[in-house]
Amino acid sequence: MARRRNRNEGLVEVLLVLPWWVSIALAAVAFAVMRWIIPASVAGKPILAAVATGIHSIAWLPLLVFGSIGAISFLRQKVNENGSVIIDHSSRTAIPERPVAAKKQFSSSPPITVKGVDIAFGRHSVEVKEQFNSWSLPALRALEWKRFELLCAKYYEAVGFKSETIRCGADGGIDVKLFKIDPSKPIAIVQCKAWNTQVVGVKEIRELFGVMAHEKVSRGIFVTTGSFTPGALSFGAANPIQLLDGAFFVKKLKELPETEQARLLRFAFEGDYSTPSCASCGINMVKRDGKRGAFWGCANYPRCKSTFVRKTEAG
Repeated sequence: MARRRNRNEGLVEVLLVLPWWVSIALAAVAFAVMRWIIPASVAGKPILAAVATGIHSIAWLPLLVFGSIGAISFLRQKVNENGSVIIDHSSRTAIPERPVAAKKQFSSSPPITVKGVDIAFGRHSVEVKEQFNSWSLPALRALEWKRFELLCAKYYEAVGFKSETIRCGADGGIDVKLFKIDPSKPIAIVQCKAWNTQVVGVKEIRELFGVMAHEKVSRGIFVTTGSFTPGALSFGAANPIQLLDGAFFVKKLKELPETEQARLLRFAFEGDYSTPSCASCGINMVKRDGKRGAFWGCANYPRCKSTFVRKTEAG
């Protein structure tokens, strides 16, 4: 019974995110099948005709169930079109539940910027982003995980390396490859973690060391927006692995020429820099509510079922 209930709940969840007319169409089809098609197909067969009579009498049930789901789906879509948003306090951004399209209704109004404040008016919210004019730890921690990875790649290009980022999907423990002389042979691999409050432990550094051995690369770099445990620092110091915590990476960014700093600032904070990207599709995710609380889900659901839970600002 529990397994059947879970399947039913899964079907309901899928129907709720699909267009409302899908549920209405299912309601009409189920009603027609139970009301007319089944009784007609078993006419003249006494035993089956009795069963068909029972089915005929409850044909209203799927009509009621699927019709109700369609009505709920219709109301939810109308609410989203009216600008219903979820506020992400960790990034100080009002995030529409509908990706991209919902932002068009605010395009006629000039952007409002208030440092560190979320502004909401009834069901309409104005997207507020803190403006960063220089590199700082809060600026670094405002970036979503993929934008942070790309920033790391751009930084190493600025100091003379050729970089290659790993596309969305399983990265095998590598986010960026660095090249210097031979364009086919990386001299270092970089692992990036936008972990603002979660501390990087020795486990993650050992995994990077294992990837280095597998890839036959003699140097590894681990960059995080947070910090490292003493064990991680000791392991990195004993091996050819450079560890850059958030504060130290900001220091490295500020050592660049001012023109390079400004260029990286423009790149990092262009467009939507705080909404997490889907690890599979590479597009912005949307905030959803589940049985275990809020989470980020892919906008391509149910085709893509990737999720992201911001428990500790982990990326």
